[in-house]
Parts: sequence; structure tokens; C-alpha cells
Amino acid sequence: MGRLQIGDQLRDAGGRATAFVVRRIRRNWWLDRTTIAFLVGVGAAFGLSYYFMNVLANVASRRSKAIEDALGTRYTLPDVFYGFIGYVDLLWMTDLFDALMFVPTALLVATHQRPWRVVARTGLAWALACVIRVTTVAITSVPDPRPTCEYALGNPFTSFTLHRCGDAIYSGHTLIFVMCAMVWTSFAPKTLLGRTLTTLVWGLCVAGSLVVIANRAHYTIDVLLAWYIAPGAWYTVAWFWYWQVTRKGRLLRIEFPVEIGRHRDSDADELCLRRRISLGLMPDGTPYDPVAAYLNAMRTDDAISVTAASAVAPPPVDEKSQSPEPDGLAYPHEAFLVDTGSASPPPPPLVRGDQASINGNGNSNGYACDSAIDRVFEEDFGHRGR
Repeated sequence: MGRLQIGDQLRDAGGRATAFVVRRIRRNWWLDRTTIAFLVGVGAAFGLSYYFMNVLANVASRRSKAIEDALGTRYTLPDVFYGFIGYVDLLWMTDLFDALMFVPTALLVATHQRPWRVVARTGLAWALACVIRVTTVAITSVPDPRPTCEYALGNPFTSFTLHRCGDAIYSGHTLIFVMCAMVWTSFAPKTLLGRTLTTLVWGLCVAGSLVVIANRAHYTIDVLLAWYIAPGAWYTVAWFWYWQVTRKGRLLRIEFPVEIGRHRDSDADELCLRRRISLGLMPDGTPYDPVAAYLNAMRTDDAISVTAASAVAPPPVDEKSQSPEPDGLAYPHEAFLVDTGSASPPPPPLVRGDQASINGNGNSNGYACDSAIDRVFEEDFGHRGR
């Protein structure tokens, strides 16, 4: 009997877990055609940049072989860190750190409440960094620091080789380390656990970079360039995304998969309202309509702030029948205000004009947001509470 009870409990737990995963996928991972096309474009951009980076690395490897044959010997350029870090012939450790950085980052993306936003931002930043590497890896050839490297002498368009000679400027392995650490910096939860894990990830990033130098897979300058380029590419994409996607209300299924203005389930309704106001969006994602907001204000006894009117008021209810008033609506815009088509929970009540100080600045013109209210909505550059 006990075994049967345990079996039933396990089946119930499995059913609940399955239901949670299915609900999470439908709620946070569902996409429309526009966002699918966009993500396919991001994947194509990343794939093409990575492919041509491999092609140019093969070209650099062939050139490195030609230089060695012309000189008759292989030599290593002087490197300050090589004097402090001894040579360790454990090249597999470099690939191990790739896995140690990538696997936790993939888990973070899988559990994030806006996963496709993380995927798109990371793919674009990584593609930009690969394009930069395309322009550097074959421009200036340096002798490979690792004495046991192999040359890629096959067709440069079809050969795929890891740790080849001449594939120097700049370090692709370090690019992976730093890019994963940037994902944690921007998208990890701003809690004690999230900050602790982010610190550990950065520690792994530093350790992996030292392992790359110790294995003589790259010169120190190659590792440093990766440290400079990866954050630069990341924040370049963050700036572009903020002004061209977030601020213009584009790709809303990626930006706000659950509700317009909501980053996570724990966000307060007032915070979601702030974000919608700052973006100029109604709860259903349509642009803010000042005429509709004015009509909404006229429906109340007291003057209501036009800015706060983006929280839609419910329709009047007939006290006798407890149903919407049968007389209908006087203006077409009122129908829009009554039924926005939003599946979000009921918004907070409208705020009076003399109380509209949502951002704490008490702007006299009635607008509750300024240029600092959502400098990238608490992610991107580490801001909190927006």
C-alpha cells in the first residue's frame, strides 16, 4: 500500500511539473510570425558571421604556415604574462571552461521570464563581435605561441578546425567567456543569489582567460582584446535595442511576453503602468491615444491626469441589472477604452491630476516620466527598480 501511495505521489509530482513546463512555454516562449522572422534573421546573422570568421581563421593559418616555411623555424613573440604564467600543455581545459561558462548561461536563459529577449540580445552582440574578429584575425599574422598547434591547410571554406595555428587576433574562447558573463550581468536576478552567481561567473571568466594564456592558445594581447571587444559589442547592441526596439514599442512579444510593461511576475501593477507611460503604450500594446485619454478623463467627475489615463477604466455598471449600461457608448474611442483586448490583470485605479507623481518628481505638466525613468528598464546597464 505504501508503494502505491509513493507511486501516486510521484505521478502527481510529475504531472504538476509537466503542467508547469507547458504553461511556462505557452506563456513565455510563444512567438508570433513577426518575432519568429526576426529571430531567424538573428540566427542567420550569427551563423554567417561565425562562418566567415572560420574562413578567415583558415586563411590566417595557411599564411602562418607560409611564414614558418620562409623563415625555416617557429618562434614566439615576447609576452609579459608568459614570464609569470608557466606553460601548461592541457588544451582540453580551455574547452572545459567553455562548457563551464555556457551551460549555466543556457540554464539562466531557459528560466528567464523574457527568454527570447535574452537570446536575441546575445545573438546580436555575439554576431557583432564575430564580425569584428573577421576584420582582425587575418589582417596581421603573428607566429603562434603554442608549439603543438596544427595548420589548417584544406579548403578554407569547408575546413573546421579548433586550436589551429595562426588563429590569433583575437581570442575566440575568451569572447565566449566574457559574453556569457555579460548575459549574467544584465539578466541575472537582482537578488543576493543572483549577484553571488554573477560574481562566481566572472571569477570563472577570469580563470578561463588565465588558462588560455597558460596553454599558450593565445597571446595576452589576444585575451585583452576579447575583454575589450565583448563588452563593447554587448553595450552597443543594448543601446541600439533600447532606442530602436524598446522605446519604439517594437517586437512586443519578445519585449513583454506576459503583459505590456511587465518584466517578471513579481512586478507591481504600478511599475508596469510606469513603463507603459514611459513607452507611450496602452495596455494592449497599441500607441498611446491622447483623444481616447481625453475622453476617459471626461467620463469622471474630477479632472484626471492625461498621463495616468493609460490605465483603462472599467465600463459603468447598471446597479439594477449589474450589467453594462444598455444605452451604449457615445464615442467610438470609448469602446476602445472599455475593451482593450488586453489579457493582463485589472490595472490600478486612475490617479487624479493633482496626485500624478508616479516618478517622484511631481512634474507640473502632468507627465509622469522623464528621460531617467527607464534608462534601460533595470537590465542592460544594471539599473534597479525601473
